[in-house]
Order: sequence, then structure tokens, then C-alpha cells
Amino acid sequence: MLATRPDQRFSTFSVERERRPGLPASSRSFGAGGWGAATLERVECPLCHNNLFEPLRAPRRGARQSRIDSLHRCRTCGLVSVREMPRPEDLHAVYGEAYFRNSRSDEIGYDDYEADRFCILRTANRRLEAIEKFVPTRGRLLDVGCALGFFMEAATRRGWLVEGVDISEHATSYARDELGIDARTGTLQTVPFESGTYDVVTAWDVIEHVTDPVGELRAMRRLLRPGGLLVLSTPDIGSRLAKVTKSRWMGFKLAEEHLVYFDRNTVEKAVAHAGFEVVEMRPIGKDVSLEFFSRRLQLYAGPFAKLMEKAVNAAGLGRASVYANPRDILMVIARRPSPDRGDLSPLHK
Repeated sequence: MLATRPDQRFSTFSVERERRPGLPASSRSFGAGGWGAATLERVECPLCHNNLFEPLRAPRRGARQSRIDSLHRCRTCGLVSVREMPRPEDLHAVYGEAYFRNSRSDEIGYDDYEADRFCILRTANRRLEAIEKFVPTRGRLLDVGCALGFFMEAATRRGWLVEGVDISEHATSYARDELGIDARTGTLQTVPFESGTYDVVTAWDVIEHVTDPVGELRAMRRLLRPGGLLVLSTPDIGSRLAKVTKSRWMGFKLAEEHLVYFDRNTVEKAVAHAGFEVVEMRPIGKDVSLEFFSRRLQLYAGPFAKLMEKAVNAAGLGRASVYANPRDILMVIARRPSPDRGDLSPLHK
């Protein structure tokens, strides 16, 4: 999943920060935890490769440090990203077993990804229904960033021939051993997938995690047959929820996890720059447990959400599910042109 342009200009420096108990070893808590000893690279804009940035939030004297203080907006194309990117070899450490089960999922990773299997399967079926409107027959599907394999499990049940890839050995081992699914450990740059053979490539919540999202999208295009579909999701920093809740927005994960933040305009540019034609773009939600929903709601409506959490727990409804769509996650369905016309975006000129 992780990619870095070989000609990408950067300056390199080392940082040493304390690690925070209870989180993956490389996770950061702003103002407290950090990468440990790691090398960060100051890079140009991942989308347009210019070097003109402005802080996403203007510095305020005496203000409490926030997770958005490391973010900058490109003054040329509008993309929001961190300025200092981890090297791919350092980023690998984030996605171990603790990423999929930890007590601080508001900062990084998940509460218990495996325990959410039922909700993830329901979400997967909703998303597969959307995909199948554009694909007449079930064919070959590659899931990039496949995690523990639950989306592929749902796709297999619906008749798709599935494969997956994820940077996490813990995740792919689970998919192979527990689900019997062909999941490979690595990235699109390290695993030898056959070019031009997939009908659909999916990437759920992936491109915000990589250092070179356009390069990653181009790698996905290379694997698709002409006319094949790319389907991705990513948090929408331009959504109304993100604008209203500001630094409390759940999309602002730690810098090590979310490196790039897209809105409708910048994600469309990235997809076009990689040589795709957008077919559909819309907000999507997901099925979540009532326990999770009430806990996340505390970020935005603290007292009310705490009362709701107590009521849900008292009624024994914590594992019941609800479909939630706060309209702050974008789904993009795009097609590799047939015949392939290569890069389509003016940014490429």
C-alpha cells in the first residue's frame, strides 16, 4: 500500500519522542507520545508536487496543541497533508496486532476489529451492491488494504474471485488462517500481482495512509483490465461535519496513520491524475454497534452521548447495529478508460 515517488524531494531529520502506553509502539499522542526514534522526510505536495504550504490552522499563542497542528494545505492544489512524512519502512510498524485492537481508537486504529465482523460484513454487502450496479458479472476483485479480510469474505459469498493485500502480517495471517482467503503481506510495490487482469480493485480507507497516493492509484490502474473499476473511500475534510467540529472531527487521526486529507476536489484530481474517469462520487456510511456509536458521539455531544451509552449498556444493546452516515466519508467509483488513455489530469501536463 505504501509508495514513495523515487524523485520526490525531501529533507531528512530524526525525531525522538516518548511512547505512550497502551498504543502501538509507533503511535503519537500530540504533546506526549511519538514515533520513538524515527526518520521523517519533509516532502513536497503529494498531489501537485509544489512546495507552497500554509498551516491548516493558524498558530495561536497559548493554545492547546491539537492533532491538526501538524497539517498544512497546499496553496497550489488545496490538498491537506502532514509536512513531515515517515519513511515506508518506519510506517510498517504502525499496523501490527495492536492497531486492530487497542483502547485508544480515537487516536489510532480500532477498538476490536475482529469483534466488529458482523457490522463490517453488513457494510461490505452494502458497498458490493453499489459496485455490482456497474459490473454485469462477478469477476476478479483485488482488495488493497484488506485488513482481516471481512470485505473479501462478503465478496466471496456473492460470487467474486477475491485476492487481497495488506501491509500487516497480523491481518493477512488472520485472513488466510481463519477465513481461507488469498491475502498477501506487502504492498502493491512488493507483491507481484498480474497487470491488467482485475475487474475491480477496492481500497477502503487506504489512500489517506500512503505517502504517494497518486502513485498508489496508478499502481491500482495498472492491475485493472481496460474498463475495470477502482472503488475507494476516504475521509472528506471538506464535509460539513469536519468543518463544524474542527479539531474534534474523527477524521483527524494521528499523523502517523492519516498522512493526507482529501475533499471532493482533491480526490477527483488525484484519481484523474492517475488515469481514471470518475463514474460516481458520494458520501457513504457504515454499520456500527450501538456501543461504538454512542462512544464516538461523545466527541461531538458529550453529556447526551454519555447518557445514551449508559442506556444502551443497561439495555444490553451494545452489540446491536445501526447504519450511520454522517456524510464525512467519500466513496469514489472510477473506471480505467477503455482503450486506456493514460494520465488524464491537467496536473500531468
